Amino acid sequence: MSLEWKSKSFSELVDIIGGGTPKTSIDEYWNGDIPWISIKDFNNGQKYVLDTEKTITELGLNNSSTKLLKKDDIIISARGTVGEVAMIKYEMAFNQSCYGLRVHDYLDKEFVYYLLKYNIYKLKNMVHGAVFDTITTNTFDNIIVNLPPFEYQKKISYLLSNIDYLIEVKIHENKNLE
Repeated sequence: MSLEWKSKSFSELVDIIGGGTPKTSIDEYWNGDIPWISIKDFNNGQKYVLDTEKTITELGLNNSSTKLLKKDDIIISARGTVGEVAMIKYEMAFNQSCYGLRVHDYLDKEFVYYLLKYNIYKLKNMVHGAVFDTITTNTFDNIIVNLPPFEYQKKISYLLSNIDYLIEVKIHENKNLE
């Protein structure tokens, strides 16, 4: 077992997937069974996107550039409010102001999520745009991270996931007390 950490660009760890929006003027594309994510659905600091404000139909999915993200894919806001990050709990489509990040199979998905969260300040320092702050797919090429061996990825993500879980429990307790 190699204990060597390797430097990689973030784009070497994930496949970057673009989103889209079905035409809002076509009623048959909306209010279906497929959750459709926008930044409103995950700018709350929570690890997972559990539900969405809007849904689309299969027809909307098939007639637009939106894609389905899978369980444990990562979503990141890429325009306007840049750098909000969450993981997907089950299949969801998403809009063009976000990127879906599908972690390569040889990596721990949760570790990569935490690695991105830790390096989000680098990404935010690379935004550009005249009207809205924006990141492009090339931005991920410029984020260099240190990647430990898989066994360490698992241990690190396990510890951080437990901390996140405890934080979410306390948030729910506080809401109930209010």
